[in-house]
Amino acid sequence: MAIEQKKPGYFSSLDLLRGLASIAVIYFHFTHGNKGYLSHDNPLFISGRYGFLGVDVFFVISGFVIPYAMYRGRYKIENVGRFIAKRFIRIEPPYLISIVMVLTLNYLSTLSPYYGGAPFHIDYTALGLHLGYFNAFFDYPWVNDVYWTLAIEFQYYLLIALIFPLLLHPKKYLSIFAITVFAVLGAFITDHSLIFNYGLLFIVGILLFQFQIGYLKKGEFGLMVLITLVLIFVKFDKRYLIAALLPYFFIMYFDFSNKFSRFLGNISYSLYLIHIPIGGRIINLTSTFTDDELIRSIFVFVAMAVSIFASWIFFKLIEKPTMMLSKRLTYQKKKNR
Repeated sequence: MAIEQKKPGYFSSLDLLRGLASIAVIYFHFTHGNKGYLSHDNPLFISGRYGFLGVDVFFVISGFVIPYAMYRGRYKIENVGRFIAKRFIRIEPPYLISIVMVLTLNYLSTLSPYYGGAPFHIDYTALGLHLGYFNAFFDYPWVNDVYWTLAIEFQYYLLIALIFPLLLHPKKYLSIFAITVFAVLGAFITDHSLIFNYGLLFIVGILLFQFQIGYLKKGEFGLMVLITLVLIFVKFDKRYLIAALLPYFFIMYFDFSNKFSRFLGNISYSLYLIHIPIGGRIINLTSTFTDDELIRSIFVFVAMAVSIFASWIFFKLIEKPTMMLSKRLTYQKKKNR
């Protein structure tokens, strides 16, 4: 079966969705991450309770964006090493520098006369496991709780690097078989440290990719997405259907882009990495100095604003250079003229 090569495009609406998903996650963490910070009838607490779904939105987006980028770059199975190198260059330096930031801020916090936590200590075994995203496998804590999702993403990179040729195989039944195996594993595996636990969300993105490039016909796409959504509903609950469907609507029906949406999309990864060590500290300090519900509510937005500003700096200084370097590494070797 020949695949019609559609003109590659940039889905600018996903910038906004990435940004909104990131904002939802930090809003959830700042309203729910510090037990007792806000009362349960506080409007911020109530409105933030589903913000965790932003993580699942990211999984669906990755399910779509990563194979789409591989398709545009004419990825082949022999490019596995280059693909992993590209992803490593793209995500690892900001991740490692954020670890240094977390440890530095943890140490500086212990110098405060108002600090009431445990003495500063580095578990070098746990720290070393961060290099391969192995902490959850060996039951060691992350220095920043959000890192668990990076472990899931990295497992996805390894998986998609191997199965991508099947996703566009001329014999479509091989593609359907690969996705079915992934879906079955996703339906039954519940280990939160494994990608398969979230596989159904990634599959929604993969199906969107296949449909967008013309590999799947509308009827095939509709049936496979419907089955996947039913499995998501059965395994999780109806809230996760929102996370699964949002990227669909943004990809298929939205064509929106402005400076603000591009800004949010650009900083979304940096914001995700550093919002807890930056904004989380503001929340902790506020909880130490006041019990006033209104002041605490105001400082949720202060923490968000400071985190966004810090993320912009982090993006400019750290993430953007590594992102540009990653783009320079292509799957096709340039011919000498």
